[in-house]
Amino acid sequence: MSAVKLQVGDRVAFLDEVGGGIVLRNGRPGHVVVRTDDGFELERSARGLVPVQQEQLAHLRVSDHQAGMIAANDAMDERKRNKGAVRPGKSPRKPEDNSVAEVDLHLHELVEDEDRLSDGEKLEFQLRYFERALESAIRNGKRKLIVIHGVGEGVLREEVRRMLQYYDGVQFHDADMRRYGAGATEVLIMRHR
Repeated sequence: MSAVKLQVGDRVAFLDEVGGGIVLRNGRPGHVVVRTDDGFELERSARGLVPVQQEQLAHLRVSDHQAGMIAANDAMDERKRNKGAVRPGKSPRKPEDNSVAEVDLHLHELVEDEDRLSDGEKLEFQLRYFERALESAIRNGKRKLIVIHGVGEGVLREEVRRMLQYYDGVQFHDADMRRYGAGATEVLIMRHR
């Protein structure tokens, strides 16, 4: 079976899991980079993707929640790009370490209107977002992931750490207090050879 030629901008569905996205660019040979409906960029084998025809899209609608996630990711990317800009009277920032990823799980960073979600839905959303960020960091060869969960009552912190216990090849501890305060966890991602 020959692989279908995918173009930048094509809408695709994943064969091995629920969901899909838009082809952003070519990756390694036989792979493309896809922005998922949740706003994550993933490199996938072209053989594991199915193009979705325009007439098949008629029944698909991006929910307000998904649109909010995409917009929040885009806004976060924009803030990261602007962080390096030198402000008058300020010294330039140190260049970012590309082997370290950071994810902020504060709801106001992830969704536009958190009032519509119950407490359980908020926690579930944050944990699913964290899990995707961790999987992305592992897949992209990052050596660290800084998880900013805040202090609060400690529920999110404990749930994040409980989830981390099920991952082989990761270690975690409190992040640098001088930089993040008490509201962050540093995840060390070990390389498997």
